[in-house]
Amino acid sequence: MFIYRRTVRRGKRWPSLITREKWSPNGNSCAFLNILGDYRYLSEGHYSSVEAEISGVRVYPKVKEALDAYVVPLCMQRAEAAGIPVPDYYITNDTFDPPCIVYPINPFMKRHSVVYKAGHVKRISRSMTRNFKYAMCVQRIDEDAAVREYKCVMGSTTCEHLEDMAAKVWDLFHLPLCKLRIIEDGRLMLSAIEPLQLQDLGSRELKLLRKANEWQR
Repeated sequence: MFIYRRTVRRGKRWPSLITREKWSPNGNSCAFLNILGDYRYLSEGHYSSVEAEISGVRVYPKVKEALDAYVVPLCMQRAEAAGIPVPDYYITNDTFDPPCIVYPINPFMKRHSVVYKAGHVKRISRSMTRNFKYAMCVQRIDEDAAVREYKCVMGSTTCEHLEDMAAKVWDLFHLPLCKLRIIEDGRLMLSAIEPLQLQDLGSRELKLLRKANEWQR
């Protein structure tokens, strides 16, 4: 967890990281960059952003931004409004038609399912909805679509073809660390945003984090 000062280099904003002990509610040029990577409700990352907001410090991400990012239908709605491509989706607590990606909307489950065969529908529907009690978000995909995940650090990624979307997701939700689940079928569509903890960064992502600091020294 750090504080950063925003400036612009080569048309892109990057943070200069300094220690949390220098928090200052009166420091207009400073903000708290929460790099715990998991900002889900009741997580340590969630409470760190709460603490910063209560202290009057500008924080990235804000609590509301993180909560919206992790609830798939809210994420889809906000992303689509911001010009980020998303798949067709609907919410149901019944069965669904494959091929699709299914996300639970309940406090007991976090795992998603990519479903291609009709024979799996009833079992997955029952599991995702907790016996048809809770809703789930269903995203339609093509049979030959690929579903991949990419690590993002402050709106940047090591995959050039995803740079534009990563930057837009940063502008919308301000998650310093996150994974983007992407549907690829000749297009790139955002499927979901998932936590990415600092210890799960590879060497290439760590270079992005260090570069964000070095550019401002």
